[in-house]
Amino acid sequence: MDLRYWIIAVPAKPSRETAYSSIQHSCNGIADCAKFNVPSSLRVGTLDSLMSMSDELVKIDHTVEVTAKKIGHQIYSLKEQKPEKNTIFLSIGGASLSDYIRRFQWDTAKYSVRLSVQELTHRFQEQVGSIEEEYRQKMTDYSNVAHAVAQYERSLQANLAIRDLTDLVDVDDIIDSEFLITLFIVCTKHQEKEWEAVYESFSSDPDSAPSKDSGGRPSVIEYVVPGSSRRVAEEGDQCLLTVTLLKRFKELFKQEAVKYHVTVREVKIDKENYKSGKEKYQEMKKEMKEKQNKLFQWCQTNFTEVFTAWAHLKALRVHVESILRFGLPPEYVAAVIKPFKVSNEKTLRKNMEKLFAEHGSIHMQDLKEDVPGFNANEKFYPYVYLEMDLNYCKD
Repeated sequence: MDLRYWIIAVPAKPSRETAYSSIQHSCNGIADCAKFNVPSSLRVGTLDSLMSMSDELVKIDHTVEVTAKKIGHQIYSLKEQKPEKNTIFLSIGGASLSDYIRRFQWDTAKYSVRLSVQELTHRFQEQVGSIEEEYRQKMTDYSNVAHAVAQYERSLQANLAIRDLTDLVDVDDIIDSEFLITLFIVCTKHQEKEWEAVYESFSSDPDSAPSKDSGGRPSVIEYVVPGSSRRVAEEGDQCLLTVTLLKRFKELFKQEAVKYHVTVREVKIDKENYKSGKEKYQEMKKEMKEKQNKLFQWCQTNFTEVFTAWAHLKALRVHVESILRFGLPPEYVAAVIKPFKVSNEKTLRKNMEKLFAEHGSIHMQDLKEDVPGFNANEKFYPYVYLEMDLNYCKD
């Protein structure tokens, strides 16, 4: 279902009532229509100032729409029960977005009509820019925790070479003193015997080759604690072994171990404040849920701020573009239109072009690149035309 709402404006000729009746007649049976109330007391300024602001308003309109989309999509993503696709599920002050637009009233307390077009535009830009910056910060904060939770969950499915080991090893078996350290070896089960035969013979002198005594052990133990290797866990074809050695030879040991195609892992544990991986995971999940709830509340509050700013910005654009298109004094009628079906759009366009053709001469269509606020790649209509897409269900 298409949730694009049209906002149009036509000259109030011969009267406001007659012009609005013409719009209603164009929509008869194929679209919903309501007046879009733009305050007539909005300041006009000079035509030159309006011309200079028109393109700027287009850019800011796009920026505000993007911010509204981000926050609206985030609300959809965070909802436990997802709204049905292509429905309007967000509201402003208890009214659905469509009702808010159809019953739009300018908030003079928030956006004084005494402000110039430039001042109002700057206020929209500043307000939404501040919210956008805060949104990025909150998303980064939430994403960091969510990433840590997801990473831990993935690690549980991973092999011993990369997964979290704190739930597999006994904290009391880990030595990390001034002189000794315990490391963990990940190897396949068929590598285990070979490892047991060689790990004690690692030498601090790469060129030395310790001879073996009759007992099968090296005659000189350089830096590995004899007999410290033992299996502490296994998973599939892999096993996890411990080994204890002199701390200052840790890097040398790792270099030697690589030659035997095993993975050396180090587990850092604060024994006084020890928490298992599961405990840390539960804490992270709790923190993520708290941040998620706060983000959800923040998004709901600030979506209202951004969307209402966007609606007022549309009203300001209608005012500016109607004056630039139809001249002074600002006598025009604006309306919100929603075609009942996408297939009705073509008929609706034809109806409106017939009724308002005098406002879009062939000459103006040839010079559409010079029409303020108009993108040369867009189709030209004989009426001011803007859009608001109210679909915030994330694809």
